Amino acid sequence: MNRIDDPDAEGVAEEVEELVCRLRCSPETVNTLESTHYAVVRTLLDGGHTSVLMQLLTQPMTYGIFPDHLTCNLLMHTFLQCKDYTAAARVASYLMLQEDFGPPLTQALALASCYHYITSEDKQPWQDYTPKVEEPKEEVKIRVKFLRNPYFDDHFDLKEPDHLVGKTLAWASPLVPGLVGRSCEVLGWALYGKWDELEAALNRMKSGKEPIAASVVSVVKCVIEGVEDLQVREQLISALAHLEAAESGVVEEDLSAVIMQLAQEAAKEAEPLDIKMQEENYCRWEKEREEEYQKQVEEYRKKKHMAEIEHKKQDLAGKEEVIFFFDNMNKLSLLLPDKRKKFYPKKSPAYPKKKRPRVVDEAYVPPEV
Repeated sequence: MNRIDDPDAEGVAEEVEELVCRLRCSPETVNTLESTHYAVVRTLLDGGHTSVLMQLLTQPMTYGIFPDHLTCNLLMHTFLQCKDYTAAARVASYLMLQEDFGPPLTQALALASCYHYITSEDKQPWQDYTPKVEEPKEEVKIRVKFLRNPYFDDHFDLKEPDHLVGKTLAWASPLVPGLVGRSCEVLGWALYGKWDELEAALNRMKSGKEPIAASVVSVVKCVIEGVEDLQVREQLISALAHLEAAESGVVEEDLSAVIMQLAQEAAKEAEPLDIKMQEENYCRWEKEREEEYQKQVEEYRKKKHMAEIEHKKQDLAGKEEVIFFFDNMNKLSLLLPDKRKKFYPKKSPAYPKKKRPRVVDEAYVPPEV
């Protein structure tokens, strides 16, 4: 992808989206460079085209954009600073769908993005970028041998925002120790709607004397009140009450501040290595782009030379035909169409043509003379 000097210009986002989609649908998608993913994300991010960027991230099979951990860190950090918690949570859910939360900095930013999305009151709406298939106006009936049962994989088929964010919290929290990990795990299972895992987590923390944040307990209570199964709801309320009654079950901590402090500490520790890695990536990408450019130029020159050689061969063949015309006259005459009259031999008299039998009209009356 070439450089775009003005990413804020009108129509840039639509052109980038169309270009990436066409590249994904073409055979050249196997030659997509690693720098292309970063260039597309950085262009849309610098231009403020968040909606198009989220559309590309939520449909990786259609557009083929798979950002690495450093790019995801840049996205989540930028969206958290802009207080666009919905976009930050979408990036975190992308990491969950890829089942790769990366280094500690990426893990902390993912937890911060999801927690701020849940606790924020003025968050942006969660749009569904899945292309809608229009139903045909005419009803068409097709006979089939059998019907497949509907299947839900509970991963890529997740569409509800609370389920996506909850599963992200539940899967990323075991990677982060301490109060943050425990609190986010309970919150994640509650939002995800996995009541057995939620009850097991509450009982484990009650018996292990591991406290969780009071702000999480209030959110979990609201979620439990909406459980339709009465027996499950009573079990969860009982487990949560036992945790609150424990000596060190619940602590009054600002979980948002603790998570951001954890992210800042991880960023301070990973900053030198990430800067060095990104500088190496820039140098390597420039070298790869130059090598790919020279390779394409060489292929173009080769095709051009082959076309010129083929054209010269055709010219030489035409001149040779003119020069040796009289020497090859007999050979050329054979190539001409035969205009002589074709001879059709008569049929043998041994096999005369059969005559049709005469039909006699019995009702015929000869005239009187």
